[in-house]
Amino acid sequence: AVVSTQSTGGQDKQVILWDIASMTFVKCFRKHRGPITALSFRRNSHLLMSGSVDRSVNLWNCDDKLYIESLYGHQDVVVDMDSFLQERVVTVGARDKTLRLWKIQEESQLVFNGHKNTVLDCVSMLNEEHFVTGSQDNVLCVWHIKKKKPAITQLNAHAPGSWISAVAGLKNTECFISGSNGGNVKIWACAVNYRSMECIKSIEVMGTVNSIVVAADNSCFALGVGQEHKMGRWWSNKDARNKILLYPIALEDEVDR
Repeated sequence: AVVSTQSTGGQDKQVILWDIASMTFVKCFRKHRGPITALSFRRNSHLLMSGSVDRSVNLWNCDDKLYIESLYGHQDVVVDMDSFLQERVVTVGARDKTLRLWKIQEESQLVFNGHKNTVLDCVSMLNEEHFVTGSQDNVLCVWHIKKKKPAITQLNAHAPGSWISAVAGLKNTECFISGSNGGNVKIWACAVNYRSMECIKSIEVMGTVNSIVVAADNSCFALGVGQEHKMGRWWSNKDARNKILLYPIALEDEVDR
């Protein structure tokens, strides 16, 4: 987000803009025809992107408080998205099995197809050319912008039967974090050539990791953990608690490899 601006969205189909410094409401954006399922700011800019059950990606100018345009292509819910420095956004469309990179200035999109029978649930950018996805069949994939197939595919990434529910890249490194309903969060490091990856740290977490947010300087990360998945009640872990967890990142040697 830009300076002290943040956004929220939910079942009411509205994107709400907030001023964090003063804890006040700024603007309500109304354009989506379904609940809001994903939000992302382009870093160091006023460009906000939102995804929805209505299968669209909307662009907003948070400086002028204006709607810009809608992007169409997904055939199912836009369940997650991420962006970085350029005017681009990556999105995943759940059961349509596609990862899409939208080039906003060029008014074009690149479509990457997930493996057969998968449901793509989460996505994050590592840098402007590489991004990572997680799916319901416990598979992590690292992608390159110029290749239609994953550069790396990690089967059984979490505990057997786990559903990977969140990923977050440490921007401009080869590292990222993944979370699931399998009882832990894992930190991964890709090889410099992006042909392999390894888990360099595992942290025990009870419950479903519904979101992971990494600080802009990669110094720490926050987890949103719940008893259930954020999109539905396919399971419920009564021993877990709905909470936010904050962890420092002290993996300098691994992150800078």
